[in-house]
Amino acid sequence: MSRLQDFLPELSEYKLDSKNILSLFKQEPMRLSRFVIEEGPLRFDGSKQALSTAGLDALLSLAAKMDLNGWRARFFAGEAINTSEDRAVLHPALRGVSGSPEVKAAVAAMREHMRSFANKIRSEGQFKSIVHIGIGGSDLGPRLVADGFAASQTQALELRFAENVDGASINDALDGLDAQTTLVVVVSKSFTTQETRMNAETARAWLKQSLGDKAGAHFIAVTANRNGAEDFDIPADQIFDFWDWVGGRYSVWSAVGLSLQIAYGPDAFDDFLKGAARMDRHFRDQPLGENIPVIMAMIGIWNRNMLGYESLAVIPYARRLRKFSAFLQQLEMESNGKEITRGGHDAGVTCPVIWGDEGTNGQHAFFQWLHQGPKGAPVDFVAVLHDHEARPDHHQALLANCFAQSEALMCGKSEDTVRAELEAANWAADKVSIIAPQKTFKGNRPSSTITLTELSPFALGHLIALYEHKVFVQGVMWGVNSFDQWGVELGKVLAKTILTEMKAGAVGDHDPSTAALMALAAQTSPRP
Repeated sequence: MSRLQDFLPELSEYKLDSKNILSLFKQEPMRLSRFVIEEGPLRFDGSKQALSTAGLDALLSLAAKMDLNGWRARFFAGEAINTSEDRAVLHPALRGVSGSPEVKAAVAAMREHMRSFANKIRSEGQFKSIVHIGIGGSDLGPRLVADGFAASQTQALELRFAENVDGASINDALDGLDAQTTLVVVVSKSFTTQETRMNAETARAWLKQSLGDKAGAHFIAVTANRNGAEDFDIPADQIFDFWDWVGGRYSVWSAVGLSLQIAYGPDAFDDFLKGAARMDRHFRDQPLGENIPVIMAMIGIWNRNMLGYESLAVIPYARRLRKFSAFLQQLEMESNGKEITRGGHDAGVTCPVIWGDEGTNGQHAFFQWLHQGPKGAPVDFVAVLHDHEARPDHHQALLANCFAQSEALMCGKSEDTVRAELEAANWAADKVSIIAPQKTFKGNRPSSTITLTELSPFALGHLIALYEHKVFVQGVMWGVNSFDQWGVELGKVLAKTILTEMKAGAVGDHDPSTAALMALAAQTSPRP
């Protein structure tokens, strides 16, 4: 099987060497037409990357050699491309773009069940608040989307989230709520996930204090373990199925998004699905060189495997997208954070660290490192052009900062320019020699900018699906299975063992450090 690392020497000739990114705009008059693609409400601009058009062409040729077209076709055909678990990967089916007739029928039935149930809850008016309990993809996706919907949609019910096993999470979620008007949505594929189960049990005890045996009617379950949900006293008609071909980090499009439908309405959720479906069709139908997820993936491969960047910063200049970086951490690092290929061999260098925060906050925190750290990191800037907050001055300043940061990262500021400015300000020569290097920006630091015309449910779906498909393409290039996550299992198994021992007041066979930590915990009396 061909491996990406076997082809890397062929790409070396396309490194810029003494050239800088800015010079590429003069050398390549058509650069914007190659690196800027518009699709629906989204515009992708990768022209500020340290990659020539010839280098991009070479990467696209390599993608063809790695059978990207074949993998893409198998993905949309519903073949079992999750090879380690022998499962199809069908999250586009939730958006109506793939799946067998049986899958399509099941999805349609579930969507109708969700719509009718959400409308029933909204019209009856009994419930005023929703507590959504999940973790990982069962939390990050709905939490991100809830923030995004708030930009343009009316929220009918207050929506809160509890995800962490830390008691503060469920305490904060329940604080000040009335049990009589609170609906609890428990999302767990297995219905045994420790964090979700503990939070659900705490919420049930809280409800029972006021409602007694009627507490079960205030629960909804989204799960693949219907029996487990029924044993939890959740009514059968309030259990929504979760199929095994939906991975947690791709699940917000399923019944996992029921809380969003109840809070913001089924129509908004339908638009969200439609936005993703349009990106699905773009990825499925467009040739590689005109395909935004593919171009983004090739840029990422270039930065990671050829230029040696170890991380990617994702900076949304939109407060309503403040959870986007955290969402992408799971999407990208759980999917492609692997060192072994599908065939069981060394995969070489794979997924970078994904990190970030909302702009402009990040400018006052870590942008110093991005601009003047030894190497920095590539950046994905995400901006929304429409002002949803009716604060035009604020919004204009927000966009100006976003655009300025990408320009500053690329262009920098030379030491000669700094020296001239300091000398013009009558700085002493010895002071200039010390300060000028510190105020110099080397520039030539790569970034891409994604703009949305507005932050509508449609546009948000479009954006999330874009990154989903980018991750898929990069997984093909690295040769890893992007749809399993064995790396999350070991710690969970050990945690169960340690918890059992801590409750029993015993310490089993552990390394000296872990044994000492368990003993320390045992000596510390919990607060009442």
